Formats: sequence, C-alpha cells, structure tokens
Amino acid sequence: MEGSNMKQKRLKRRSVLTVLLASSLVYVSACSSDSGKPIDKGSEESPKAQEGQKAREITIFTRTGPDTSDYVKEQGKEFTKLTGIKVNITEQGASNYFTNMTNQLIGGTDTFDLATTNNTYVAPLAEAGAIEPYDEYIKKFDPNYDWKDVAFQYKYKDKTVAMPYNLSIHLFYYRSDLISNPPQTWEEFAAEAKKWTKSKNPASPTAYGASWTAMSGSEQPKVFYSMMWSFGGEIAKDGKAGVGSAGAIKAGDLWQSMVKDEVIPKDTPNWGYSNVFDALKTGTIAMAAPFWSAAYTELKKSDSPYKDKIKIGLIPGEKQADGNILRTPLFQSWTLIMNKNAKNKEDAAKFVEFMTSKEGAMREAKLGGLPIRYSVLSDPSLQPREFYDTVLETLKVAKDEPLVPYYLKQHEIMNTALSGIMTGTVKPDAALKSAEKDLQALIDGSKK
Repeated sequence: MEGSNMKQKRLKRRSVLTVLLASSLVYVSACSSDSGKPIDKGSEESPKAQEGQKAREITIFTRTGPDTSDYVKEQGKEFTKLTGIKVNITEQGASNYFTNMTNQLIGGTDTFDLATTNNTYVAPLAEAGAIEPYDEYIKKFDPNYDWKDVAFQYKYKDKTVAMPYNLSIHLFYYRSDLISNPPQTWEEFAAEAKKWTKSKNPASPTAYGASWTAMSGSEQPKVFYSMMWSFGGEIAKDGKAGVGSAGAIKAGDLWQSMVKDEVIPKDTPNWGYSNVFDALKTGTIAMAAPFWSAAYTELKKSDSPYKDKIKIGLIPGEKQADGNILRTPLFQSWTLIMNKNAKNKEDAAKFVEFMTSKEGAMREAKLGGLPIRYSVLSDPSLQPREFYDTVLETLKVAKDEPLVPYYLKQHEIMNTALSGIMTGTVKPDAALKSAEKDLQALIDGSKK
C-alpha cells in the first residue's frame, strides 16, 4: 500500500500541474562560457567528420519575434555551419505560445528538444519535472564555466534549469530637450510629469508627462516591482509575503495619485509595451519609467522626429537617510529550456553552450539583442556606449523575481490588485493587503 508521504508528494505534484495549466491560460489571455575554441575541421563535431554518418538535428520550439525566433534562427545557422548539426525551428505566434509550450511539456511531448521562454514559466515547469537541468552537460562541455561573467542564473532547487541568452531590463526614458535634470526620485518623477502635462501647463509640447505599461498581464506586476522595491517593499522574504508592506503601499499610492492627477494618459490602465513605445515615438509623453531596454534600439531605428532627443538613464528611486538613492530596477531574460523528453539532449546542450558562450553573446549583440555577459556588454566595439554603459550601471542594482513554483498564481494575484489601483476601484492599502494575504496562503500551501 502506498505510504502517506508518497501520496502527499503525488498530490503536491498534481496540484502544481493543475495550477500551472490553469494559470497559464489566465496569464496568456490577460495579455557558457567562452568555449574559446573554434571547432576543428577534422574534429568529430565538424560537417566533414560527419560525412557518411546519420544526419544529426535538433528542434527548437520558439515564439515568433525579434527577441526570440529571429535570434535563435541566426544562431542556429552558424551552429549548423560549424557542426553540421541541423537546427529545426518550430515557431508560433505570441497569443497562445506559452499555453501551447506548457501543455506540450507537461504532456510529455518529444517533438522538440529546446524551447524559448522568459522567467515566468521556468520554476513551475521545473517543479513539474518537465524540463531537464543543464548542470551535468555544462560540466561535460566546460567544467570551468564562468558564471561570474553571466548577468544571472536560473537556479531552482540547486539545479540550473534554464540558460539565459537575451536580457530585458527596466530603464528610464526622457526627452532631453525638455528635461535637463532628470528626476532622481519617484516623487520628483511625479512632479516632473506635471510640468509636461498640457492640462497642467498649457505651454507643454507633450500631452502628458509620463506613462508606463500598466495593462493587466505579463508586464504590470514587473513594472510595479521596480518601484515597490525602491520603497523597500518585497514580494516575499523569509517565507513572508511583503506586498502589503508600507513600502509597497507607498508605491501603490504614487501610481494611483498620478492617475488621479491626470499626468499620465487616461487609458494607461490598458497600455502595454507598444502603447508606451508609440507615445514616446510620437511625442505624446515626456517620460517613460520603468520601461524595457528593448525600446532603445527600436526608437533609434524608428522615424521618430524625437529619436535623437530621447535619452536613457537609471530609473528613479527613493532617497535614503544617508542621502543615497535606492534604485532597484527589475531585470529578466529570455532563456533556453530543455525538454525532459528531448530526443537529442547532447546536441541540444551543445547548441545551448554555443549560443550562450562569449562568442554567442557577441553574435547576439550584433543581431540587435542585449547579451547576458558582462564581458560583451563592456566591449568598446559595441556602440552606442550610452546604451551599454547604462545597462551595465543598471545591472549593478537590478533585481529579478524569485523563481517559485506558484509564480503564475502570484502574478494573477498581483494583476488583480494593481488593476484595481490603476482604475481607482480599490484603495492601494486595501488592494495590496488583500494581495499579501492571498500570496501568503500560496507560500504556506507550497510548503505542505
């Protein structure tokens, strides 16, 4: 007869899978090292050495888009040239990508070896046992893997469960022709927004002073955390939820006050990345914060008449007793995860090592991506230095979300609270204390 401990473990795993699948549907609908050694033409990895052997190939499931499939495709072409291992790409549009990826991995598919994902799904999939850890492969291919050169790791239960390849980080964007002294604190940010809102200042060339991605879905909680952390709030610490703390409520009050003061567009609660980007591009707003690093390159390539006037810097923060400014921007990464049931794990791991090595990171940068290695970000050949230097400075104080198996449910709880704050239907204090209570229940439930 099955023991009680075994029963509990099975029930817990089943619960994780249920939450993962259910939450992914809600979530989507709401919104190496330096290998340093070129492959020798006579080695077993080269195309020449593979002549007469069975063709080797791997398949990667990825979301269509410049931050995912485009980079993977180009890296795959180079990998094939050097190794002869064919890289097949299976693409899907953004709308149901994560749901499909999750369903396939949980269902035990072996139709792809690797998949691309952001941090959102890594811990739930690892908890469900659906993805393969990389640690043994890294030891085999590069025992001296330089982790200090990588911006951050995806460790879950002491195992490396995802390998990052393209950074996303929150920056501060502002019109330098209007703002000569960028605000350093969030209070200064709110005051500056009033100066460049036409209803407050008829001489303002911009309709509104600021905006951010406040639409319920993938980005809203992440944007809030970059402000909340500055005020000393925490998602959770030492097993205790902290989104109802004084610091978190202060951030919520600032959000709601800027809505009520009408210094941000009225429909900001429905704004995602593209809305904020277009508002900067067309001169509708004077500032955007927190806003993703990817916008910088896109703006500079655009036909915006303001593209040379839009500058970047570290996001504002909160002044401390010693006079220093506490800034805590959020950062994350697109990653490669390996299917637990992959058919070609060894070759898949080789591609991951290839793409995340120093050479791979430099290729990523030249393709227009934001590499995950400090040594590449610091390379003087990468221009403009304004961008890369700002990213490096931001990384010194940046923070990523904790990898937890209940991430999707946590995100759902925060979306509910923050949407209430932005639409003015709930006071920040009540919304965030309710969210804290629900999050604590999640944390306690995960320990059983």
